[in-house]
Amino acid sequence: MNRRPALFALVAALALGLAACGSSSSSTPSSTTVGKASAASATTLGGANNLITPSEQLNGSGANSIEPFFTKVFYTYTKLNPKVTINYQPSGSSVGISDIQQNIVDFGDSEIPMSSSDLAKATGGPILQVPVDLGGVAISYNVPGIPHGLKLDGPVLAGIFMGTIKDWDDSQIASLNPGVHLPSVPIVPVHRADSSGPGWVLDQYLITTSPTWAATVGTKASKSWPLPSVGVGEQLNTGVANYIAQTSGAVGYVEYGYAKQANFANAAIKNRAGVYLAPSITGISAAGANATNLSPTNFSIVYGPGAATYPLANFSWTLIYQKQASTTKGEVLGKVFDWVTTAGQLQAAALGYAPLPSNVRTLAHQTLLQLESTSGQRIFTQ
Repeated sequence: MNRRPALFALVAALALGLAACGSSSSSTPSSTTVGKASAASATTLGGANNLITPSEQLNGSGANSIEPFFTKVFYTYTKLNPKVTINYQPSGSSVGISDIQQNIVDFGDSEIPMSSSDLAKATGGPILQVPVDLGGVAISYNVPGIPHGLKLDGPVLAGIFMGTIKDWDDSQIASLNPGVHLPSVPIVPVHRADSSGPGWVLDQYLITTSPTWAATVGTKASKSWPLPSVGVGEQLNTGVANYIAQTSGAVGYVEYGYAKQANFANAAIKNRAGVYLAPSITGISAAGANATNLSPTNFSIVYGPGAATYPLANFSWTLIYQKQASTTKGEVLGKVFDWVTTAGQLQAAALGYAPLPSNVRTLAHQTLLQLESTSGQRIFTQ
């Protein structure tokens, strides 16, 4: 197999560069910005008041897909408010859920909301699930001579990840891409070895669009990749992205933010309207606009309606205990994530994430207003 160290270095640099920029918080907010809120309004959630907090350190863990966005917005927030320090470990959604269940972090993050059985295992009481980001899953490939935007549909993708379509010049791929010269290169499918939101999204798409896939793996999408024996398994988005970058013939699923930074070739995926779309902010935004009744139990936007809708999109959810042992920490958590879901969204598009729709921002705000002290009193007045 041909190796591509330049692309590997680019993917590695993404994580290193973002981590480096997130480590500094030396700048102070301007008196004009902070001065819009007074000490008397300290329990009001929203606007400039979100930058006035007590000194506090927040620790979180969870989804790897959201790391580029979290790194940037947390860095920006702590520059505006140096009293706050935020540490986030992108160990994967399953770790974020487990850590919040055990109450060993201040917040978790998962691309798929916690189920009722997950919530029942939480040791600190009811958990609030806050939508914080809107992303997409790219089907990225490394095939010499194949341009960006190779067309793939559900049955063909299913064949690739089931191992029944073995070469890039297979007739089923060729039939979707007339006029494209496809090389006789073996396909190397790569999937997540850990449980993941991107895997759930692709699994849901294949269940919906490929009868063969549904008959083989079942009709309930799983965060654990259902056919781990086919192809290569790698840990986290970074592991999958690094493998694609280094391996000729590889194809896999990664968060669009990672694919964008690595300048991967991404497939155009057939949506419900029959249109083939490569991932983009426009297509991901169109998918998010379909979430008119979003909730932790009604969260899927996979294969949504609309000619402009990218079919592999999803929200990410931050997990916070409703009753906070420390009212001070609860106040800081509320203000940080209210800022992330409002002003922080201005930084989303440049990183490969779509800004949250207005109704989802409202849902996030209303959810954070439910934060309470141990005595059951609301931390925020409005």
